[in-house]
Amino acid sequence: MALTRNTFKSLRRVAVVVVLAVCAALGPGAAPASAESGPVGFQASGGYYTEHEAAFIGAGLHFGLATVSVVPNFDVEFIEKSFTYSLNVDGRMSVLPLGVGSGYLGAGIGWWRNVPNHGSATTDTVWNLLAGFGLDAVPLKPFAQLKYVVANGNDPLAMSVGIRF
Repeated sequence: MALTRNTFKSLRRVAVVVVLAVCAALGPGAAPASAESGPVGFQASGGYYTEHEAAFIGAGLHFGLATVSVVPNFDVEFIEKSFTYSLNVDGRMSVLPLGVGSGYLGAGIGWWRNVPNHGSATTDTVWNLLAGFGLDAVPLKPFAQLKYVVANGNDPLAMSVGIRF
């Protein structure tokens, strides 16, 4: 699938939103993560799926306890002539704790749904393998993540950036 003008416009919009969110998070200055923020939060992300050559946006919840977190999330891809989305439940574990942030690895399960404008819809069960790094020392916690999605011969790599709050 070739990159079209609409794909570039969508990818540019996602990039602008993410850059503005990261700038807003880093603008007030570093602040230590507080216990009042609690173990439950939200996350928003955007990025690019390599196999589908499509930009995406996503949102989810973040349930954390010590070094382990569970993240149920939802992604919507910008693909022409179809509506494609995924529902995922990912588990992450901090493997590189630092003072201002931490690296993590994880895995999860998801359901990938493609609803073309013409034709029948398909749903596939997929497995996710994750690696990422997040900053914890700022109010909006930016992160970058790579997610390898294991599907039926169509195994995209999702590159994303986002914020947790």
